[in-house]
Amino acid sequence: MGKNRDLNILIRLIVNTVVHKIVVKHTNRPESKHFLKSEVIEYRNQTEDVAKSHNWNDDDRNEVRNIAFLKIKDKLKSKYSDVLFEDIEISENLNKIISELM
Repeated sequence: MGKNRDLNILIRLIVNTVVHKIVVKHTNRPESKHFLKSEVIEYRNQTEDVAKSHNWNDDDRNEVRNIAFLKIKDKLKSKYSDVLFEDIEISENLNKIISELM
């Protein structure tokens, strides 16, 4: 697979990981927490596998950070409109995943 394709896959997986982490923390449905936590684990494992496939430079990391941030905000607003979150929470989770895996 090409690096650009893997970059897009990586962004999608990081978005799903961060979205589920935030939803777990702020959900109004306690019965959903177990499922959401297992989704976080699964997406993170997939993210780790894709991240290991290439060497990522600072430009790649910044591109992932910028695109993923916008996609996370959009997904939370459209799919989880009942979840209240702050941009700083997105940034913190996103930066943590990028620094650990890339």
